[in-house]
Amino acid sequence: MQKEFIHIILCPSCGAGDLGIDMVCEDGREVQEGSVVCKRCKTEYAVKAGIADLLHDPSPAVMRETGAWESMRPVPNPSEGERKRSREWLRALPMLDGKEGPAAELETWRRHGRAVFALCGGEDWRGKRVLELGAGRCWASAYLARQGAGVTAVDILGDEDIGLGCGEAFLEEGVFFERVLCDMHSLPFKNGIFDAVLATATLHHSPEPERLFGEIKRVLAPEGLLIAANEPLYVPWRETPEEERKGAHEGAYPLWAWLRHLRRAGFKASEVRVGRDASLHFKASQSGSGGLVRPRDMAQAAAGYGVILALALPRLLLREARRIKAGRPMLPIPQDLTGYLEARAGLRQVNQEALAGEEPNWGPGWYPSEVEDEPFRWCGPRSRFLLPAPEEAAALVMELATFHPNPQSSPVEFEVRIGKEKAGELIVDRHGWRSYRLEVPRLTAKRPIPITLRVKRGYFVPRDMGLGEDGRRLGIACRGARWES
Repeated sequence: MQKEFIHIILCPSCGAGDLGIDMVCEDGREVQEGSVVCKRCKTEYAVKAGIADLLHDPSPAVMRETGAWESMRPVPNPSEGERKRSREWLRALPMLDGKEGPAAELETWRRHGRAVFALCGGEDWRGKRVLELGAGRCWASAYLARQGAGVTAVDILGDEDIGLGCGEAFLEEGVFFERVLCDMHSLPFKNGIFDAVLATATLHHSPEPERLFGEIKRVLAPEGLLIAANEPLYVPWRETPEEERKGAHEGAYPLWAWLRHLRRAGFKASEVRVGRDASLHFKASQSGSGGLVRPRDMAQAAAGYGVILALALPRLLLREARRIKAGRPMLPIPQDLTGYLEARAGLRQVNQEALAGEEPNWGPGWYPSEVEDEPFRWCGPRSRFLLPAPEEAAALVMELATFHPNPQSSPVEFEVRIGKEKAGELIVDRHGWRSYRLEVPRLTAKRPIPITLRVKRGYFVPRDMGLGEDGRRLGIACRGARWES
């Protein structure tokens, strides 16, 4: 961080603009080690390896996002040779000319790069002050810095693998830009200080897009420009990204929702493009000084998105056909089919509790767990188990859990039937085993009573949890069930 940079910073704690800097180590280019000090509230913010840490009192959402990305970092403690190759790879971003790797990964980087170059290529960046949100590996910040812009790169991660520490690879070849750890919803900068804000595959990580656009507007100059590239559009077949499985926020909005967020924040789009990969790229300004988007271009973007949605129809029909095929029959069949059929006909007694390891109680639709030391059964789209007819019972108690990566955002809701009577509905929205109780009607049956669970929403495929290519559609897990007086 250069000493002059202190003049555009606001204290994240009290909002004051009167800050000082205590230097511990300076290398002639920037302050490497030290602290930024607010003269009003006396709060100190560390500067380490040239990165100012202004991520003050991060919100739970930021903590979840940070944890998700940190869990995907490469193996720590790389050798010197690995570190050198990593920095060469970073400097080759985004086009990665001459680099080897999975074809899909290389093409993704190149596609992202082409989108940014297309949006930024027509601007004169010399002397402009630019803020990059969610800079990550910093390649876009380095690109604009080479064009003569004074760039500030912000992110919530500072490591050398996927965060602002990657900037060292570009600083080694003489490309300088400021690096700041902060929350993009609470930018620690003065009003109207930046000529442009760039975001590439970043805005969709915000759970509050309108608040984010409002904050961007605050730090932009009146004639400032917002450039966003590689933002995902909603498509019905969307696969769950790895970072979302880890807990990060991954918003995918329809085209009209993105434009509505911009309009409500006071931005006017001057350029809108829709990529074949269902990605959105746009320029916008507060005043429309760059010219409003032409109706023909907007119609072209809308038509492109419409084609993408139309092409989703065959995939949706195929997916629905697979869902019906999986959901109508109660698969798989019981492991002890003979015992289950005999018990169902009243020719065999079943245990008073349906524990996971006792075969005759468990009918079709249950998948046995692969965890030997803690037996339980996965519930399919429709599953059934048996309990003996109770002499006197007031409630059915089931010990259930869900292993969905994000149960609160994707709870499992299912209907419970006791015999042919609907007993109620349950929602499982938290990790860990819990007992769920349902009041039951008066039962007069003599034979074992079938209890059916039908999942209404909340399915997930185990591969979403990183369990290979397992294609089972699961709802909840059950360790046991019993009658209770």
